[in-house]
Amino acid sequence: MGADANAKQSICTKTEALLTSKSLSVDTEMLQKEDSTIPIAKAMELVNTFSELHSHEEELKKCREVGSQIPVIMNSEIGTDPNYKFTFVWFNTIGFIILHIIGITGLIAALLGYCRVYTSIYSLWLIYAAGQGVTMGAHRLWSHRAFKAKRWLKIFLLYMHTLAGQNCLWVWVRDHRQHHKYSDTDADPHNANRGFWFSHVGWLCVRKHPKVIEYGKKIDMSDLDADPYIMFQKNHYKLLYTIFALGLPTLVPIYAWNENKWMALWVAYFTRTIINLNVTWLVNSAAHLFGTRPFDKTIYPVESWFVAALAAGEGWHNYHHAFPWDYRAAELGSPLNLTCTFIDFLAKYGIIYDRREATANMVKNRCLRTGDMSHQKYGNPEFAPEIKTLWNTYKHPLNPSYTSAYCPEVKTLPAKGYALVEEELASRELDEEILSKENEILEKVMATDENQNSFKDPNNNASSVIKRNKNSLNIVNGIELPPSNNCGLAVSEVIYKSD
Repeated sequence: MGADANAKQSICTKTEALLTSKSLSVDTEMLQKEDSTIPIAKAMELVNTFSELHSHEEELKKCREVGSQIPVIMNSEIGTDPNYKFTFVWFNTIGFIILHIIGITGLIAALLGYCRVYTSIYSLWLIYAAGQGVTMGAHRLWSHRAFKAKRWLKIFLLYMHTLAGQNCLWVWVRDHRQHHKYSDTDADPHNANRGFWFSHVGWLCVRKHPKVIEYGKKIDMSDLDADPYIMFQKNHYKLLYTIFALGLPTLVPIYAWNENKWMALWVAYFTRTIINLNVTWLVNSAAHLFGTRPFDKTIYPVESWFVAALAAGEGWHNYHHAFPWDYRAAELGSPLNLTCTFIDFLAKYGIIYDRREATANMVKNRCLRTGDMSHQKYGNPEFAPEIKTLWNTYKHPLNPSYTSAYCPEVKTLPAKGYALVEEELASRELDEEILSKENEILEKVMATDENQNSFKDPNNNASSVIKRNKNSLNIVNGIELPPSNNCGLAVSEVIYKSD
C-alpha cells in the first residue's frame, strides 16, 4: 500500500514537472522557423516528451478510476490522504480515559443501588435535557436553521447545550457546518473514512488535520456572530460550564434529597456526561458506517434505527445529509424521532414556527435517482434492510443492524465542498421552475386520449418523458437538474408547515 501510494502521489508532480522542463527546453526561435529547419533530434525530443506526458495522463486516469483504493487528490480537490499521520494530544486522551473510568463506575453504582432512585431519575432528565440542547438547539436550529423559535426558548436551549459539555455552541455549529460542507474528507473534523474509532472519539484525541484548520476558517458564521447570547456563551463558556454542567447538577441531589456527595458527583456529572458524549459521537461514527442508504448511496451517512433511538431521532442520517434543512432530520416524524415530536408540540403553541421540510415528491425523486433501493416504499424488496438479532451480529461484523447492498467509495470533492443551507436555498427558484416545467409536460401529454394510449409504446417520446418523470427527471426542456449531493441540491420544492 505504501509503495502504491508513493507511486500514485508522484504522478501529478511528475506530470507538472515534465510540462515545465520540456517546454522550457524547446528553443522558441527554432519553433518559429519552417518545419524543415527544425533539427531531427529536437523533433524527436518533442515527440518523446508528449508521448511521455500522454503515458502519465493514462496512469493518472487509471488512478482516478472507480474503485481505486488510494485516489489521487489534485490541488483543486479535497479528499482523504491515507498516509497522513496524526499527532496525539495526550492531555485529551488521558482526560477522556479518566472521565470514562469514573463515569462507568458511577453507572455501575447506580445500577447496583448505591445511589438514591431520585438521583438516577434526575440524571436521566439531565441526559435528555442536554441531548435536546444538542439535537434541537445546536443541530437543527442553529446549524441548519431548519425552524425559528421564540427568544426565551433559544436561551433555554443554549443553557441545555452548555449542560451537554460539548464545547461552546459557536464551535459546535462551525464544526457541524464544516462536516456537512466537506463530509468525510480531510477537511471534515470527524472523517468517517478513517474508521469507527477516529470518527467516534479519536478526532478529539489528536491534533486537527491541517485541512480542518484551513477550511474551517472559510465557514460562514456571521449569523452566530450577530447573536449576543451565543457570543456571551462563547466568551464565558468555561465559567458557564462549571456552574451549569458541573456545579448545579452535583449540588441539587446533595441538598434536595440528601444524596452522598460522591454519588451525586459520579452519577449526576460523570455518568451523565459520558452518556451524552457517546450518544452524540455515535451519530458521527455508527450513523456513517453501519446501515442502509435509501436516499443517497454515494455518501457515507446511513439510516440507523438504534442510533435514532438513543439520540432522539438523529440516526436517520442518510436522509439528513440528503435534506439537511428539514427540521425532522428524518423522512417521518416518528417513531424514534423524539426531537421532531417535541418540535411539533411546541409549534402548536407558536413557540416554534417556520418549520422547513421536504415534500413527499422530493423524497421520492431523491430515492429513485440516488438511493440504494432499500427504501421501504420506493425501493426493491430484495434490497430491504434486514434487522439482525444480537446473537446473529457475527454474520455481518461490520454491519450489526442492517445488511447493506451498497457501500460508497472513498471520494474526492471540489475544494469548495458541498453547498450549505444558504447556498442551497438560493437555487430554489430554479428548482421551482424545473418542477413547473415537469408538470406542464405531464399535463400536455395526458391532455389527449392519443397520448394516453401511446403511453404503452416504449418508443414514444411522450412515454419516455413520463417514465423519466416517474424516475426523477434529470433533464426537462433542455434544463438540467442540479447534481445531487449530500445537501439536497436537486430539490424540486420546499414547504413551510403552517401552524
